[in-house]
Amino acid sequence: MCESHRSSVPETLIRRYIDAGSFAGAALLVARGGRLLIEHYAGQAAPGLPAGPATLWPIASISKVYTAAMIMRLVELGELTLNTLVCQVLPAFQGAGREHIRLRHLLTHTAGLIYESPEMEARLAARTPMPALIAEALEARPQSRPGTALAYADYHYLLAGHMAEVATGRPYARLVQSLVLEPAGLHATFLPPDPADHGRIARVRGVLAEGSEGAMYNSPYALGLAHPAFGVVATAADLLRFALHFAPGGPRIHCETTVRAMTSDQTGGVPGRHPSMQGFGEGARMSWGLGWALQTAELPALFSELLSFRCFGHGGASGCQLVIDPELDLVVSIITNTHLRTGRELWYTRLQSIINAAVARTEEMTG
Repeated sequence: MCESHRSSVPETLIRRYIDAGSFAGAALLVARGGRLLIEHYAGQAAPGLPAGPATLWPIASISKVYTAAMIMRLVELGELTLNTLVCQVLPAFQGAGREHIRLRHLLTHTAGLIYESPEMEARLAARTPMPALIAEALEARPQSRPGTALAYADYHYLLAGHMAEVATGRPYARLVQSLVLEPAGLHATFLPPDPADHGRIARVRGVLAEGSEGAMYNSPYALGLAHPAFGVVATAADLLRFALHFAPGGPRIHCETTVRAMTSDQTGGVPGRHPSMQGFGEGARMSWGLGWALQTAELPALFSELLSFRCFGHGGASGCQLVIDPELDLVVSIITNTHLRTGRELWYTRLQSIINAAVARTEEMTG
């Protein structure tokens, strides 16, 4: 643990939430200027499994940034372009306006597709194979013209991942492994995890299909899907290492111009709704990068009231937030194990309060 032995506010907050039953376990890591300042674990990651450095955490929708990182490596290699029409790679994706959707629209959540299958819980409980999930996504009808509105969707990243594997002839999971995890040195990040490692994976409360053999994040079936929108599991330290590849000074697996593109507004502030935080008003302007969500003057305090409008990050419904502020050269990773479905407002407030306390604590530590 990199903190002093003196109890800190973020540590106390985490313990208070655990004692209140808000979540069972947590990991908090903070780095500034590339230097790890806080590394704290508390509670139970799963029954009989204390949270610790070796714990593998389902990071849910933060997985989308790994998918985006892989696709942007393919863009750098000339194997895809962001303006590639989806139907050029996936010919079945046509009709009802689908033929106008480009890879760019998928990565920025401006393709207009619904969030996921309306029957997703039943699909999980039935342990539906990945090809059937993809086939259903290919039939999804756009709800808006591409590029005109932001509507966050797992379908967008499911199709983007499938585009990558069809375009290259290589399995999606192998592409992430070879283009992102291996060059970034992320040796404790898995998509999918080996069954031998299932015993050190955190268990998330309140998931879709909870209690069934297809429970999201908690079942061998769901972990084995290697879903482009929610399939990554990682140690807390590896999650922080991944984020550092987008922080000032790197290290880098992408060229600097790619990092700039991924972390800059790619939507022009189209109207829409944020997937997690509410209260911005109908038709609020939504800026999004390539994979990363952006905290802007139009979306203040999306991640923290104490971070700048250059801040970017991503959340995961399993109970995690990954945030990078280039202005402060700060990276914050908070991971817990209670799903957003248990109560959106309290879920969001818990994570944001811990991030705020962590930011203030690093200011104390660095002067």
